[in-house]
Amino acid sequence: MKVKVNGVEIYYQKLGKGHPLILLHGHHQDGGIFDKLVAPLSLYYTVVVPDMRGHGLSEGEASEHYQTEVEDLRAFISALKLEKPYILGFGSGGLVALSLAAQAPELVSKIIVAGTYVNGNGVNAKHIAANTIRGFFKGDRDSKVALRESHIPVETLKRIKTPTLCVVGEKDWVKVEHVRWYSQLLPNCRLVLMPRQTHYSYVVHSLKLLDLIKDFCKES
Repeated sequence: MKVKVNGVEIYYQKLGKGHPLILLHGHHQDGGIFDKLVAPLSLYYTVVVPDMRGHGLSEGEASEHYQTEVEDLRAFISALKLEKPYILGFGSGGLVALSLAAQAPELVSKIIVAGTYVNGNGVNAKHIAANTIRGFFKGDRDSKVALRESHIPVETLKRIKTPTLCVVGEKDWVKVEHVRWYSQLLPNCRLVLMPRQTHYSYVVHSLKLLDLIKDFCKES
C-alpha cells in the first residue's frame, strides 16, 4: 500500500487488528528488516511498517535532515488515522520516534527504541569512520545526516514523558553506557540489555524482540 506524505508516496505494510504499532527502520534499511515480527505481532496489534522516504519502495531521496523524517512520521500517522500508536524505532528510527514524542507527545502512546544513540559520544570510533567514508567520500545522505544531526539535547530528553523502553545489545556499536545514561534522563523509561547481541542480531530478521514488545505494550 502507498500513501502520499509531504509530497512523497510512502510505501507501507499493514497487517492485523488492535492498537496500532508502527515499526520504524533505521538508515540504510527498509521495513523488510522486521519481516519476522510482523505476522506474530499482528495477532495482537495493527502492525504498520513504512519505508521512509528514499528507502525501500517509497519515493524520493533519503532525507537530508532528521526533522524531515519526524514530519513525515507525523503526517503518516495523521494520514492513516492511527490513534496514539506504539512505535518501535530501530537505530535512527528510534531518534525520529523520540523527537516526535518531544514535539508532539499527544500523538504517541509508547515508544521502544533499539540500538539508538542521541549524540556522537554514543558510538564507537569505527562506526564514525565508516559513516564519514560513506557520507563525505561517497555522498551517502543517510551517513551525512547521522554525522551532522544525531543529537537530542539533554533538556529535550528530560521533557519526553512518553513511556519508553530503551534496548541495546551487549555487543552493539552503540555504547551500552550511553544508552544507560540517556535512559536515566527520560522521566518514564526502562532499560533492557540484550545479552550477547550485536547492533543488528536481535532486530533485523529476528524474533528476539517479540516478547519484550508484547510485555511493554500491555503494561498499564
